[in-house]
Amino acid sequence: MAKEKSTNKSAGETSRSADKSAPEQTKPRESWRDTIESIVFAFVLAFLFRTFEAEAFVIPTGSMAPTLYGRHKECLCEQCGYRIVVGASDEVDREGYLKWTVDRQGDYLGGPRLYTALCPNCGFENQNLEEKLAFNGDRILVNKYPYEFGDPDRFDVFVFKWPEEPETNYIKRVVGLPDETIRIKQGNLYLVGADGERSEKILRKDNPDKQRRLQIPVYDDRHPPRELIAAGWPERWHAMRKSENDALLADWADASDWTLADDGDERRYSAPVTNEPSWLRYRHFLARPDDWRNLERGPPTPQASLISDLCGYNAYTTDDHHGLNLNGGIDYGPFWVGDLTLSFRLDLEDVQQDAELTIELVEGVYRYHCRINLQDGTARLLELQSGFEDTDVRQIATAHTSIGGPGAYELSFANVDDRLCLWVDDDLVEFNNPTTYERKGLASAVPTQADLTPVAIALQGAAASVSDLFIERDIYYRADSDENSAVGFQRTLSELLDDPDKWAEAYVEECLTKDQLDLEIGPDSYLALGDNSPRSSDSRLWRSTKTVPREYLVGKAFYIYWPHGVPFLNDGRGYGVWSHHAISRDQHGRSVSVPVDDYPKYTIPFYPQISRMQRIR
Repeated sequence: MAKEKSTNKSAGETSRSADKSAPEQTKPRESWRDTIESIVFAFVLAFLFRTFEAEAFVIPTGSMAPTLYGRHKECLCEQCGYRIVVGASDEVDREGYLKWTVDRQGDYLGGPRLYTALCPNCGFENQNLEEKLAFNGDRILVNKYPYEFGDPDRFDVFVFKWPEEPETNYIKRVVGLPDETIRIKQGNLYLVGADGERSEKILRKDNPDKQRRLQIPVYDDRHPPRELIAAGWPERWHAMRKSENDALLADWADASDWTLADDGDERRYSAPVTNEPSWLRYRHFLARPDDWRNLERGPPTPQASLISDLCGYNAYTTDDHHGLNLNGGIDYGPFWVGDLTLSFRLDLEDVQQDAELTIELVEGVYRYHCRINLQDGTARLLELQSGFEDTDVRQIATAHTSIGGPGAYELSFANVDDRLCLWVDDDLVEFNNPTTYERKGLASAVPTQADLTPVAIALQGAAASVSDLFIERDIYYRADSDENSAVGFQRTLSELLDDPDKWAEAYVEECLTKDQLDLEIGPDSYLALGDNSPRSSDSRLWRSTKTVPREYLVGKAFYIYWPHGVPFLNDGRGYGVWSHHAISRDQHGRSVSVPVDDYPKYTIPFYPQISRMQRIR
């Protein structure tokens, strides 16, 4: 047996190694190596998992609209067909129950119920919004890994624990970093240095393509208010010529160089070859609900106004079923916005020598031109001051573009955050010099009469047409705070939007206290603001602290994976499978959850809304 035992031992040792001289410590050494390798492998796996670690969240409110939607309703404008999205989170409490008073059968008795939605494109107030389906907010993915080993970047969209109630998660945009002072002024964000006003630096996204995604629509010419126009309301885009008549809109008179062809599906403005610039200008004739209601009484009385920080997501009314408006009316936006972007399609036909296209954006006393040679594609960015001759210009930068002779081109020209940008066929044009500029004081902070017609196109030496004209504006950050009410100031400004001179006078009188706010950030803390500034509870309005401590960070929002399903059948409503609930009282006076049968919460069938499944910028 002893020999047998020895033979087995030798065989065992041989099976581990062909070299019989191998030391007996081979097994312990290999076990130690295997352990190390296992630990390293596990760490790598954990690292890879953490890299893609994500948690799903549902957006409850519209504080980040239009980047992210909270609970909302959608409809098409009855007049212009524009797609309207309005917030509907006012209807429910934090647990998702309707804030309605209902009887034991769930019949509606009163409470906040969305009633009308203003079309931000044509100004028509759409009725019967209470009959529309309400959709839950966007479902998003939040990556927790970036903030565990790194720091947030400015303008990240991030999720964090609300400092005033840490068990509640909030989502906002990072605008301020540790140990900074951020100034909200005239709708923009500034980094303030130690010497205050003299060293403030405007904050902007480094990548203009990302900034482009944050624009808010002003007017989409593909959706004109045809009934209003037929009654005598002026077209917003019209051929114009400069005049010496001060009684005219910003000294511009009607002309006939451009003609409009509208077949119901497409609107196209065409101009022939001319030796002088032929101007097609935008006038901000945004109607109000009263203008629509008064059509039956006689011709409309249009009044051009300044482009304001009206946000369509907030433009709704609620009703208590007895005709009482519960939210004080629609916020039309009191603040003038001069940061604009124009996008359109250009179809070039006959291009003569030295043919030129000019795109103009007005902001206060300044006019910014992008002039493009239509033969060789050379683009020049110019700055002019209102009232000066066109010969008194400052050239900012030049570039070569892909435009060259007849053909179709998609163009966008932007003046946002003191930076000019040009896109041709969706490609950002690189200029030879920086296209940023610096403004001090109130020079560009107050409007002039020219801001009633702030966007224009001029054509010279070519026959061409333009279509799909689309104007957007930048986000306007309001300087609201819990310590300083600006309600009266904002109401006054809202009433003066059709008179730039009086608006400017009222604004200058109180802007330093009502439209400017400094927020200091301590170490390891961050400043958080919502994209929907008028309706965002963020760092400006928190009471106990104005910043988010680093330990309260949850993660970086990076993808909308489910915006909401789009119902179909049954006139686009689908069929309800689950109703909203409200709190009522039973016969013993106890609170009970009661279904509201005529207000479905979930419907089938539906299909995915693929167009909004996208990265969060």
